[in-house]
Amino acid sequence: MLWDYADELILKNPGNTIKMAVNRVTLESPPHFKRFYVYFEALKRGRKEGCRPILGLDGCFLKGPFKGELLAVVGKNGNNQMYPVAWVIVKGECIDSWVWFLSLLTASLGMEHGF
Repeated sequence: MLWDYADELILKNPGNTIKMAVNRVTLESPPHFKRFYVYFEALKRGRKEGCRPILGLDGCFLKGPFKGELLAVVGKNGNNQMYPVAWVIVKGECIDSWVWFLSLLTASLGMEHGF
């Protein structure tokens, strides 16, 4: 179901950056969710046009039938309001999850070689 959601997000707006990581014990075993990254094209354009060059990072626990954590990056717009930039859902917050998230974010922002 999550694969279908990712495909639909890309189909409706080809500029979206959607990445998903899964674990498999063997090639024949079913995939187990690991991470899901989202960066919408509309947010990319809005950030470039109306946000200050500052980013904030945070995370929160997901409560409900599907446990995990939501890691998010926000910017600050011209009205000093938070502006969502990108987010990822992970099974748990750890260095590996943050590295994966921030490497995708820097690639999405075009900052692989610095600002």
